[in-house]
Amino acid sequence: MFKLHNSQENNSKSIDDLEKLINENSSEHELLLESFKRSMNSFATERSMDTCLQSLNVSIQLASVRSTLMELYKTYCRILENEIVQLRKICQKGNPS
Repeated sequence: MFKLHNSQENNSKSIDDLEKLINENSSEHELLLESFKRSMNSFATERSMDTCLQSLNVSIQLASVRSTLMELYKTYCRILENEIVQLRKICQKGNPS
């Protein structure tokens, strides 16, 4: 899984890597959604064990990709939150009240 880097110079690379992973998983998610729709249509018409298992397999893959995407977005949010905290500190130093 993706690791959050603490140094400022790695932050930009971290965000770039994270965005790449999000885009890759989002693309995979879209492909799996289409596959799931096709497999469910096959199952609805054939009602066989094979089409049932095929649909189940694709739904498990979808769940896995969605879980990965959720973790990637959580990491992305943590990075953004840290950036906001750093910006607030900089603004507070610049405008002492």
